[in-house]
Amino acid sequence: MSLVHIVLVRPRDGQESRADDLASRLAALAAELGAGDVYAGPDVSIEPFGGGYTTGLAIAFPGERARDAYLRNPRHAELARELPAAADSVLVVDLPAAATGLASQGAQRT
Repeated sequence: MSLVHIVLVRPRDGQESRADDLASRLAALAAELGAGDVYAGPDVSIEPFGGGYTTGLAIAFPGERARDAYLRNPRHAELARELPAAADSVLVVDLPAAATGLASQGAQRT
């Protein structure tokens, strides 16, 4: 099962650019290790629901093994150790990327 690894960062005051840089470096590492689509950067949403999480990272992995290899990589560990100095809070979730059929159900209702 493919999955999407999502990391949201609430930067400490004055650490926004450092948090963005760490997210970019993590994204580059994931791409280097063969991840699928990779997105990273500051939040650009116009919705008011960000809760202060202004930096994000989303990585598509073909499966749990690829995700686990990324997480165990020494460079990932090094970058992850830097996050607490730049962040008040970090959220991490992994979502299954398998098709749920929701899009096609919505299309049928129109």
